[in-house]
Amino acid sequence: MQRKFDDRFPQLRGMTMDYSWAGHLCLTLNSVSVMRRLDEGLFSGCVQNGLGTARGTLTGIGAAELACGVDSDITRHFAAEVQPRRLPPQPFQRIGANAVLRYKEWRARKE
Repeated sequence: MQRKFDDRFPQLRGMTMDYSWAGHLCLTLNSVSVMRRLDEGLFSGCVQNGLGTARGTLTGIGAAELACGVDSDITRHFAAEVQPRRLPPQPFQRIGANAVLRYKEWRARKE
């Protein structure tokens, strides 16, 4: 993470991070996120599909807005997405997911 930060922001190279976070990675076959009401009082903002920090932030904002009864461009955008498609079973899931993530990392290498 430090190396990628240094590569992305060379003017800040060597500045250390006080905090960092890592977690589980969620993927869907068709690369859509899940931002909706799941049950009474339960809302979801998840499935970044790999490299989508901004998308993950937006789904979190959208879930909070839904919980508060707010209609916005964000809630309408994610509500209009098609249903997420499940990944194939193992071992195809692991092989395919790793290949897609490596490709996305390669495409975003300059960011």
